[in-house]
Amino acid sequence: MSGPSSADRASPSCCAPSRVGAVGAGPVALAPMSPAARTRSPGHDTRVALPGGTFRMGTEDADANPGDREGPVREVAVDAFAIDAHAVTTARFAAFVADTGHRTEAERHGWSFVFACFLPGDLRRVSPRPDATPWWCGVQGATWRTPEGPDSDLEGRWDHPVTHVGWSDAKAFAGWAGGRLPTETEWEYAARGGLDQARYP
Repeated sequence: MSGPSSADRASPSCCAPSRVGAVGAGPVALAPMSPAARTRSPGHDTRVALPGGTFRMGTEDADANPGDREGPVREVAVDAFAIDAHAVTTARFAAFVADTGHRTEAERHGWSFVFACFLPGDLRRVSPRPDATPWWCGVQGATWRTPEGPDSDLEGRWDHPVTHVGWSDAKAFAGWAGGRLPTETEWEYAARGGLDQARYP
């Protein structure tokens, strides 16, 4: 869990319907999805309406990362919103790509980072790694379609969460699906599952 950041801005998405009125103007109306958005967005019926309220956001655990501004713990208010109960699957993202022709950041750049433990030993050894996060390997050809690089595919993973998707890709998907991305505060409120300062919901 983390504290306020530039990612905490309200932005249009897959996970919550668009706000009615200005941010902070009061309770959020849970906008119904249009028939067109329902057709485009299989799995839309898994959205969960959350009432909003106040909660203690952030952490001061010993393993918290100060650089990520995960603390201090502070009481935060959040308006009502709805959020998908599950991550966006590769099948759902594929429907978006087929409908729009969208190319992800990883596809445009030609590479993405992959967890080292997901790679065969030879690829793990030759792939560049950032000094600060050596568990990530930069892999040419790693995209949402080829999660571990050119020799991988989505067979058996259509119901897995989509990977190698950047913020602009997620934002584009969200608009297509008839929603918007949740703010960091909304995400943490939902992820805590109603539990106060529990490490795992």
